[in-house]
Amino acid sequence: MNIQLTVKELLTPLQIVISVVEKKQKLPILSHVLIQLKDNLLTLTTTDMEIEIRASQIIKNQEEISFTIYAKDLIDIIKKLSEDIIIEFIIESSKIYIKVNKNSFELNTSNHQDFPSLPKIKNSDIIKIKRHVLKDLIENTSFSMGSQDIRTYLNGLYLEIDKNSIVVVATDGHRLSIGKVKQTHNLSNKKSVILPRKAVFELTKLLNKNGYKEIDIHLSDNYFYLISNNTTIISRLIDGNFPNYLQVLPTNFNNIIIINRLAFLNSLQQASIFVEERTKGVKLVFKNSKLHIFSHSERGQAKTQINIKNFDKEIEIAFNINYLISILEKLHTNEINMIVPDGKSQSCLLSSMNDDIYQYVVMPMRI
Repeated sequence: MNIQLTVKELLTPLQIVISVVEKKQKLPILSHVLIQLKDNLLTLTTTDMEIEIRASQIIKNQEEISFTIYAKDLIDIIKKLSEDIIIEFIIESSKIYIKVNKNSFELNTSNHQDFPSLPKIKNSDIIKIKRHVLKDLIENTSFSMGSQDIRTYLNGLYLEIDKNSIVVVATDGHRLSIGKVKQTHNLSNKKSVILPRKAVFELTKLLNKNGYKEIDIHLSDNYFYLISNNTTIISRLIDGNFPNYLQVLPTNFNNIIIINRLAFLNSLQQASIFVEERTKGVKLVFKNSKLHIFSHSERGQAKTQINIKNFDKEIEIAFNINYLISILEKLHTNEINMIVPDGKSQSCLLSSMNDDIYQYVVMPMRI
């Protein structure tokens, strides 16, 4: 069977789903994209059996057909072509021939009926949330997720939803980010899930696109399901018990320091030039209403200082400098609160002045 599609019709949804396809796959068909045409609708689907993405596009072609093709090869063939160029697909049982202008390509295919799909969600809770709210919550917390940690529950984003709020938490065991917004939901019980790291990245890309103000999230015991105007994301959830994030929040508020955020950030960025590559450690010394910042490496050392408010004690403490910088880049107020522990085993809390939506916890280190 032969079908024709323009580059624009095919490339737009293909660019949405392509990132799920990995170079190394357990099953060869997972390197394919499932292409379906029906009722003037073109739908592309990819999956790695943990996450599935579908993207649709309205087209003029009224054919009804389904087939699979290597996703990376397809996008490499068409991504540099003009949008109005017509692509012809000649579909046979084991081969697909692509003709573009005077060029032709032969690719293997698989039976589209063998293309795997994640199960449909049943008995799910549906959460409605504004796109920009969820986007901000994820972007301001997900940077603290673990990466390839043996504790799989750290390699994802924790969502806790009850009748009155949504809480989003991420931690790698050394730092922790919390975002909380008040919002009314029609839930009989609190719902807690851990969304995998890869799904978080795909969700972030979708939320960065304009065109819709509110989205629906479907949550079951094992799956996360989100539908936008033309894109569907389905993801398995991480099975595990997320740490009790409230336990790491400071309970001693004797050392609350007010710091100019940009001055602190600029000083840390300067000090980062001379940090030891292995530890990334920076020493902070609070003394005489000033914050002294020290870093050193084999190449040299840096000493900077800034003024602080509401603190005249003397405390010396060390942190991973990258953790502090990433937090200060997320906060947006001119001044921030920094709660510094007395003991080295206690946590440090950073937050914006007069803003309790985001809280960031960093554990001290020895250098």
